Amino acid sequence: MSTIFIQIASYRDPELAATIADAIEKARQPDRLSFGVVWQGKVGIDPLPLEHLDCCRMLLVDSDRARGVGWARAKTQSLWEGEPYTLQIDSHMRFVTGWDELLLTMLHQCPSPKPVLTAYPPAYTPPDVLHPGAPTRLAASHFHEQGSLSLVSAGNLASDRQPQLGMFMAAGFWFAPAQLIQEVPYDPHLYFYGEEVNLAVRAWTSGWDIYYPHRIVCYHEYNRVGKPRHWEDHPQWWQLDQIAQQRLQQLLHLKSGDINFGRYGLGRNRSLSAYQAFSGVDFSNRTLTGRARQGIPQVGMVLSGSPGKGEEADSTPR
Repeated sequence: MSTIFIQIASYRDPELAATIADAIEKARQPDRLSFGVVWQGKVGIDPLPLEHLDCCRMLLVDSDRARGVGWARAKTQSLWEGEPYTLQIDSHMRFVTGWDELLLTMLHQCPSPKPVLTAYPPAYTPPDVLHPGAPTRLAASHFHEQGSLSLVSAGNLASDRQPQLGMFMAAGFWFAPAQLIQEVPYDPHLYFYGEEVNLAVRAWTSGWDIYYPHRIVCYHEYNRVGKPRHWEDHPQWWQLDQIAQQRLQQLLHLKSGDINFGRYGLGRNRSLSAYQAFSGVDFSNRTLTGRARQGIPQVGMVLSGSPGKGEEADSTPR
């Protein structure tokens, strides 16, 4: 079994240590796990996962210096040391027994040389109350006022025998060959809204094929009432969000501009227009097809690096 690099960006989260402990305890091969953790907090106030330092590469950041989720996740990727697989999760998760082997098995079932597994996991309530749930697709729900796309869970994949092709990504849970973080590095200018659209569009146009797992791998704490949020601690958060939204609008060709995205732009394997046809999402007109709302991509689109429908890859300056 190959080593898995687990990326965790944690903002003042009391669940961090328990998340790491549960991942280790439930893994079939815990010695094949390595963690890259960006801890954002206040020493002496917010707990550190001290008992797990032997398996963690940890970057400690005073929460006053934190600049949002994209900035923190980009820092976690800087802790990668060549492990062949990577799992990005939030710092408030629980796992099923044998989750590491299950992820590798499902990834190898995907008929693509560049697959990524992703979903919204079922919920849990701390410390360990796992809520009933099923493996689901990610589906389009609606557009936010600023243009970001909101996603929801849809359907039930429990009766399927392998992961199902999809078109959206969940930032709090995805698993892929680590080649993904080399080809689609996290944009440190992301703040919060638009993170998942940015991920999916850049990965897909870079030739990565998205799949939804047909088995439950982990659980996520969604109702985090009373837990610290970056925007609650930082009154000027909206300035970071404004920059992020401007970048997203230019990335999606909604506005012209002179941003040089460099490594953080669209891929060159498939076009943005091909992604919109594949996903059923029209970013310019803010419309969604019925298949987009079900999380089912348009059939007949070419996978694994082809531009699709005879289109050339985007030539937007990076």
